[in-house]
Amino acid sequence: MEQRIERAIDNALESVSLQLNIFSVGLGIVLVILGILLFLTGKRKKGKRDKTNVGLICAVLGIAAIVSGIVQMF
Repeated sequence: MEQRIERAIDNALESVSLQLNIFSVGLGIVLVILGILLFLTGKRKKGKRDKTNVGLICAVLGIAAIVSGIVQMF
């Protein structure tokens, strides 16, 4: 009984893993774009260092999400 449940859970997770990896890459792309936009708008205004820092953090997290999603696909 337990083995059937474990197999069912394993099969369900395997079928969802590709969609999660694609979602991770997509979310990473969105974060990189958002980070670049925040970084550039923060650079234009001299007193907005917070926007610049948040933009850099978003860009780095986006790149990490893209790399992670691509590596897990292969």
